[in-house]
Amino acid sequence: MEPRHPELHVITSGRQSLDEVLRVAEAAFLSGMDCLHIREKQRTARECMEWVEALARVMPRERILVNDRVDVAAAAGCRGAHLAYHSLTPTEARRVLKPGQRIGRSVHSLDEARQAAAEGADYLLYGHVFPSTSKPGLAPRGTDELREIAAQVRIPVIGIGGVTPENAGQVLAAGCAGVAVLSGITAASDPAAAARAYREALDRWKESQV
Repeated sequence: MEPRHPELHVITSGRQSLDEVLRVAEAAFLSGMDCLHIREKQRTARECMEWVEALARVMPRERILVNDRVDVAAAAGCRGAHLAYHSLTPTEARRVLKPGQRIGRSVHSLDEARQAAAEGADYLLYGHVFPSTSKPGLAPRGTDELREIAAQVRIPVIGIGGVTPENAGQVLAAGCAGVAVLSGITAASDPAAAARAYREALDRWKESQV
């Protein structure tokens, strides 16, 4: 069976203005990004809604996920919502979201992954895989448990944390359906070139498996 298209997810930093994120999102989408996560913990529901509507003018609404704010995701009719440990459970979120919207869940262990899958998550985000500037002082989890999770759950797993174009293939080789990136693209001086480097690395790995 031919390997699936490896997905490239980009997550907002919470430190950039909407204008900056619009610039990054448009450049990244045109260079191969599959999904954008609006992860803006400090913003209100109204502000998150405004972000979705603005971003929908530079990329398809179906490629936008809202982190934690299930209400905003439902009202905006975007791809869906991504849940953290403090969010609603996937089962609870499903009661709010519209039919066809997707639910993601961040997990940090095999037990959490099994539980999220059992509760109806459509995909998982696991990390941090490699040393990450966003997790200073915390040891990376590596790819061993990631490989185990990908083998035991029946939904896609996305690897996050310290992922670069150079090591993205290791994440895919562990069984992941793609990678998620923060500063590697959002903080890049040339987001288009950065996204293109990730896209090429993912596609190169896929081609090597055919």
